[in-house]
Amino acid sequence: MLNPTHLLLTLWAFASHVLSSPAPAPAPSLPVFEFDPAKRASQAFKCPLWKGPLPDSAQDLAGSTCSNTLTRTFTHGSITTRLYQVPGSWQQNERYSEIVNGVADGIKKGLPKFGTLAGPLTINIGFVSGVLGDLVQVDDDNSGTKNPCYIIIDFPPSWVKYPLVAIQKDVIKGMYQCVEQFHRPTVTTWTDGNEWWRRGIARYFDGLSYPATSAILNRGLYPEEYQHGIPFYQNSDATALFFHFADGLAGWTPTDVHNWMKTHANKATYDQERTSLSTDTKITSSLFHRFILACKDKTIKYPNGQKITYTLSGPPERVYSVVNLSRTGSEYSKTVAISAWKGATHVFPIKAGQTMRLSMEVKAGIEWSIRKVGTTAWKSGDRTRSVTISAAGSDTKYEIAVSSTRDDAGSGLSKVKMTRTA
Repeated sequence: MLNPTHLLLTLWAFASHVLSSPAPAPAPSLPVFEFDPAKRASQAFKCPLWKGPLPDSAQDLAGSTCSNTLTRTFTHGSITTRLYQVPGSWQQNERYSEIVNGVADGIKKGLPKFGTLAGPLTINIGFVSGVLGDLVQVDDDNSGTKNPCYIIIDFPPSWVKYPLVAIQKDVIKGMYQCVEQFHRPTVTTWTDGNEWWRRGIARYFDGLSYPATSAILNRGLYPEEYQHGIPFYQNSDATALFFHFADGLAGWTPTDVHNWMKTHANKATYDQERTSLSTDTKITSSLFHRFILACKDKTIKYPNGQKITYTLSGPPERVYSVVNLSRTGSEYSKTVAISAWKGATHVFPIKAGQTMRLSMEVKAGIEWSIRKVGTTAWKSGDRTRSVTISAAGSDTKYEIAVSSTRDDAGSGLSKVKMTRTA
């Protein structure tokens, strides 16, 4: 028979142990996101995925319920960004915290670059899973709607370790595309005439926040590049590079770039855009020429001073035979081709012991500069000028950089002329 006294002592000891034990630790909350009990009644909301029909691969997401416990809101100026998550098994992925927190950091870093340039504007950015297509997608079918704007991010990013900085850059690029939609709500269709500046300027703005890294370049995701065989107005990567040049070396500011976007005419075809751009009073022939020189010398930088990495070569170069004129007063001429909205370099070796007066016959919209190969300073100025070049004890090469902003469908022809003076 159990002793009553012993039973009481046992119960007292058990109670004392329970009362003295620490309370169990609360369940850990997801990184960054905090639960606010005061908002318990309004935690659930319909996920703001898209304005119009979702991509075919995302139809099953329609009507999904999101939670304010996993939603963050960021505001700068007149733009508010809402980052939410469509629930799913992806939230258990090993990169969940890295990417969700990284995107939040990217939003905070990008908003100050353009938060005062549009609004009131709400940008809804949602993490989803299983959507085919680009990792970051903007609802481009805005149908004349200025506000709100929608972006979805597919998660997980891929079966390889897709660089976080690439996702951050694409999110900021998408956010600026929302700014573009706010100011240009009737520009609803992507065309040959507008894609270069719509994508390129958005790419420029993400570069203000996150310069390119080797992690991106190794995957071919170079964001600021100029493939010189393609006209400027057909290349969104060249556009981003151009506006970094204008911002860093030509006196522009991000606001100037933004204002250019707001007013530039919307055209449907390459030919129409070339005609429009050739009469643009902001992007003049001299500005574009300086851009070509900067591409040649690889001097374009991000705002932090980091040089922009080139994975492709600079403007194409052609080397000619040695110019050897037998006597003083002899003349030489060579016709060179330069296509509209492109740049090129022509190298002319001069025979040792000879001095030349060099000039070029060019039409309006074509600019040229010259320097001795191996030096850094270009001689630039009026299209009608002439310069004196010479070769002392050995044959000496001179390079002429030429650019064109003309409305020419084919290649424009210019003539290099030399007269021996000594």
